[in-house]
Amino acid sequence: PNIDRAAVRTPFAVGALHIPRYKPWLNEDDVHDVFFSSTHGFGPRDIRFTDQQGGWFYPASGQTRTTDAINNPSRIENPSLSDFLLSQTWTRMGEDSRSNCCKIINVGLDLPRPSDVPGMQRVEFRDSYRKNILPHLMDFDPDLIFISAGFDAHKKDTMNFGYVGMVEDDYEWVTEQLVKVANTCCNGRVISVLEGGYKIHGGIVSPFARSVAHH
Repeated sequence: PNIDRAAVRTPFAVGALHIPRYKPWLNEDDVHDVFFSSTHGFGPRDIRFTDQQGGWFYPASGQTRTTDAINNPSRIENPSLSDFLLSQTWTRMGEDSRSNCCKIINVGLDLPRPSDVPGMQRVEFRDSYRKNILPHLMDFDPDLIFISAGFDAHKKDTMNFGYVGMVEDDYEWVTEQLVKVANTCCNGRVISVLEGGYKIHGGIVSPFARSVAHH
């Protein structure tokens, strides 16, 4: 990593800061080689305020959206590598261009309303994969799939405040779908990392443990 250095002077002390800076990409072309998808709760925690804008619920990763890099790649600004490095093009791109130049699918799930059919959250979750995420992931043809496994999406985990409502079968189903893609595209290469899951009371029969086992 590069090191940023700065002198610090206060009425009480004099010193220096040494802050390492890590480059998140191998090079500036890697933006074309990463596909990111997130399925999460989005919107106000109280359905009485659903007309208000914004994501008030952790992780507030964003409302449902598929970027132009997936839907309409011809519209994406693609500066040459030399221009990128010499002119700092990235810093001058607008926020819309910066977000759309990456292959991102956000699926923001709302709180269920009292009139909703029980279990519709699970249907919406699976449909988001069947109709959007999995087809685009297949087109992307990954070399490796990373899973950020959020078991706090379980319907009994109070951390998600009722936004997602998954059960063990849903974790098994989505894992099977991702493994099928991996078997087709990248010789089964999948890495799964624990992201969350807090309903651990009950040990091996807790919602967290059962979800992990099905995953």
